[in-house]
Amino acid sequence: MKVRWLGNAALEVFGDKHILIDPNFTVEPLEEPKLVLLTHEHDDHFSPEDYSKLGKQVELYAPALSLEKFDVEGTAVTPREKIWNIDVLDCDCYGSDESVSYFYNGLLHAGDSAHFPDVEGVKAVFTACFPDYYDDYLEAFQRLEPEIVVPFHYDPEEDMEDAEGLKKRLEEEDIPNKVLKPGDHIEI
Repeated sequence: MKVRWLGNAALEVFGDKHILIDPNFTVEPLEEPKLVLLTHEHDDHFSPEDYSKLGKQVELYAPALSLEKFDVEGTAVTPREKIWNIDVLDCDCYGSDESVSYFYNGLLHAGDSAHFPDVEGVKAVFTACFPDYYDDYLEAFQRLEPEIVVPFHYDPEEDMEDAEGLKKRLEEEDIPNKVLKPGDHIEI
């Protein structure tokens, strides 16, 4: 499975289904997705302009509050549901009134949360990299034991030190990681 970072917290996932998570991107997707997943109602995770570019056949899944805030049609999700073979899990995104994580074929996307759900078989975690939460991230990754951690949700032009700081802390704990540029991808 190929996972491509599109900037902010946006991921383009090429697996059984072509999926876009948190559509507020700085690099355009390569293809029109079949599914769009939204973790929570913050503007840096959903751009109505970017979403409108995706075509009419896209299925949107998001917490009810997000659908309401952005006035878009979609299917409301809550933790412990399943969308196709995607698990919808708990998370606590900072300052959000309603947020979820998504787990798909070993990929964990928890928005910008520093609190990760208990899940087995994590191959890759894309994580925010806010310096105040480095200890929380490390504790979660030691528990989850992912094959790789990828910092995201930062501006490579202005906040590169956030990603590099988390990378350094991960390396000190022997947790495999990789810093990407928008448009780069990993294979899992």
